[in-house]
Amino acid sequence: MLLPQLSALGWFHTLGSLPAVPLALYMLIRQGRVTPEAAIGKAWLVFMFIGAISGVLVIKDAPGVAISILSLGSLTVGSTVHKATFLGRHRDWIQTVALSTAVFTLFLPSVTETLTRLPAGHPVAASPQAPLVVAFQLSLVVVLIVGVTLQLMFLKRPTPATVVA
Repeated sequence: MLLPQLSALGWFHTLGSLPAVPLALYMLIRQGRVTPEAAIGKAWLVFMFIGAISGVLVIKDAPGVAISILSLGSLTVGSTVHKATFLGRHRDWIQTVALSTAVFTLFLPSVTETLTRLPAGHPVAASPQAPLVVAFQLSLVVVLIVGVTLQLMFLKRPTPATVVA
């Protein structure tokens, strides 16, 4: 057997969110951040919402559900913060942190599921608590912290004239 056993909803969740991976990588490499205003960013949002909503329904463990809920919250904030004009230029910072967190919530379970399910029948890691999986998860946390820090450094800092009190 080459593929893991999944329910129909599990396959919908997996296949529905899978396109978000290359889209996120493309935007991060090309633009340094996820930008939902562009067509590719809108497509990414659709696939991410599919994955996050179906994740709440398909995932059975508490940490997985928490990640799906964090993803939904991050996506909602990141895709709507530009409507909060009273935040001024800070909207870009909030959007960047929120959508980078959403990317993290995409990669964390993707890496964990890949290592614990593939190849089917003989996965690389026996459980999500396996040292290899934990090492990858911690690496993703470091990448998130460093990545968000760099993204915020490169965003134009708000000037006193653009900050609304």
